[in-house]
Amino acid sequence: MTMIEMTVEGIGIDPHNNPLVLLRDTERKMFVPIWIGPAEAISIQWELDHRQPPRPMTHDLMTNVFREMGIRLLRVTVNEFTDQVYFARLHLQIGNEEGEVQEVDARPSDAIALALRANCQILVSDDVAQKTGIQVEDNEDVTDDDIENASPAEVDKFQRLLEGVDLGDGTSN
Repeated sequence: MTMIEMTVEGIGIDPHNNPLVLLRDTERKMFVPIWIGPAEAISIQWELDHRQPPRPMTHDLMTNVFREMGIRLLRVTVNEFTDQVYFARLHLQIGNEEGEVQEVDARPSDAIALALRANCQILVSDDVAQKTGIQVEDNEDVTDDDIENASPAEVDKFQRLLEGVDLGDGTSN
């Protein structure tokens, strides 16, 4: 299965007040939007803002448990999209560098929140990216100023997706 490395572009709110996390490939050619719950949106945003809650949030707790038990999160994968639902896996290494690697099912929102805390790769399968991704440009690296170079159909698709979505300025919640 071919995987595409992604980074978190930001947390947004769609016109119906549903939070989403917007992933973007490292070559800046594709976006993958994933709708998530409010608690996960807050957890991801706090980590993006490098803010510490007064008490550990659930994802902080899991990160602390992993560390104390000698478990390392190597990467997370978003590997399936079926019936409008995304599926993800945590790839955990138990023990030292030669330790066994276990895969555990997870919601993508939880996997992304943990990946940010572990500073590990977020990978999306090519199949998921083809089904749900929004291609910005096919031929060259795209910067924020170059989005107008995308095909008209892709620009329209992207504009419809983000119509009314508020990615904020990184200081809210």
